[in-house]
Amino acid sequence: MSSQNKVVVITGASTGIGYLTAELLAKNNFQVVATMRDAENSNKENAESLSSLSSNISIEELDVSNCQSVNSAIKNTIDKFNQIDVIVNNAGIMNVGLAEGFTIEQLNHQMNVNYIGVARLFREALPYMKPKKTGLFITVSSIVGRIIFPFLSTYNPSKFAVEALAEIYRYELSPFNIDSVIVEPGPFSTNLIDNSPHPEDEERLKDYGELADAAEKTMQGFQEFMKDNPDCDPNLVSNAILDLINMEYGERPVRTVSGMDYGVKEINAFTEKYQIGVMEQMGLKNLMPNK
Repeated sequence: MSSQNKVVVITGASTGIGYLTAELLAKNNFQVVATMRDAENSNKENAESLSSLSSNISIEELDVSNCQSVNSAIKNTIDKFNQIDVIVNNAGIMNVGLAEGFTIEQLNHQMNVNYIGVARLFREALPYMKPKKTGLFITVSSIVGRIIFPFLSTYNPSKFAVEALAEIYRYELSPFNIDSVIVEPGPFSTNLIDNSPHPEDEERLKDYGELADAAEKTMQGFQEFMKDNPDCDPNLVSNAILDLINMEYGERPVRTVSGMDYGVKEINAFTEKYQIGVMEQMGLKNLMPNK
């Protein structure tokens, strides 16, 4: 996909992987719509910093957990550029702690952002992409969408869910030449851990003893491990996203692992073989973009 005149919408672009991806794509001559929550207030400094990097970057208010916000952001982008070529589903939150301590409201919010939020982007952008029979969705998941990391108790299932959604769309959108692929970062040194919600129902965790504090200690250990570790450089993810955008339809793998993989590359290769078998048995292999 040539960068010339291509419009890329990135969710969760205020910091971390989203910010780096917006910067990298703008340098490569893509027109970037960097979206974030509260761009006029709490994220104002981040928005101004990002927009100052390049004339190819425009800022758009978008809260993936709100249907009206997603609708408005997509409509504003179409009104301004008359097209959307790529959606990078990057926005997310990561609950950290023992599963029982998270309230139902917290679980709803985790899934609303990480799973339903992505579904909102698909639904709002597809009516503009399908008539042109071209487009690309890149969903930033995690290696914990394939394996379980204890203490990422409710984050794990949100990533398992969004991986299924993104892969389902990969097959169902193939008649329109619209691609849906997944990027699975390993542990990376971003502010995701610092911003992680913790269990609100602490009373439920009293009988766990020392295990109740293990999540915090584990995350602190991860942060130390990631410092100055080249395998934990978030630029690896933004580079992978650029590479996927630059590939042609039919060339992109369904999953791309970035950074430390803990065996996820092997898991992906193993399961893909059986997924192909399922599609063949159902007579649906024609729905696979790289068949």
